[in-house]
Amino acid sequence: MLAYLFKRLVQLIPTLFGISLLSFFLMQLAPGGPIDQMADLNPRVTPEVKARIRHDLGLDKSIPVQYVTWLKHIAFLDFGISYNDHRPVAKKILERLPATLLLNVLAIGFMILLAIPIGFFSAIRANTLLDKLMTVFVFIGFSLPTYALALALMILFGLKLGWLPVSGLASIHFVPVPWYARVWDSAKHLILPTVVFCVKELAGRSRDIRPSKLVVIKK
Repeated sequence: MLAYLFKRLVQLIPTLFGISLLSFFLMQLAPGGPIDQMADLNPRVTPEVKARIRHDLGLDKSIPVQYVTWLKHIAFLDFGISYNDHRPVAKKILERLPATLLLNVLAIGFMILLAIPIGFFSAIRANTLLDKLMTVFVFIGFSLPTYALALALMILFGLKLGWLPVSGLASIHFVPVPWYARVWDSAKHLILPTVVFCVKELAGRSRDIRPSKLVVIKK
């Protein structure tokens, strides 16, 4: 088991290296850059100042040298300083990490809890109306873009009906209330993003479970 895990970890190294290459060079191909973002809106920034900023950031070096330097910093979890507010990027990531982990855990949990019974009942009711409805759900879940689903749910439940908030983890004017009220307020903020994250994976996993259940039923 340990040998297998070690082998998989070794195989992961070239994959991560390829991802880093692709991410870095795609950013190089993107229009604009940090100098434009930092200086273009300030008419008093002269070309000399731009050149000095470029030198301080190491952007006047060749692209391979920039990549190696960037990779060294990434290896030690040094993500640099934000161009917008001049705060460490690592600190900004850590501030948002708990909410990201909570959202993913909830989405994966609900996906597992729902995918198994959906795939099971779709298999035992194969070729019935229930199975056909599940098939339609799967096609919709696969084909509907996540951003389109998010916007539609925000407009319907957030703006039109006013049932659920559309941003944040807590109400803006939240005052000290009993703990259960705070839990319910946070839950309402998590419903929409959890549903959006869950739908596409739920469609795929439930459809993966169906064939295995059909094989068992036929046996």
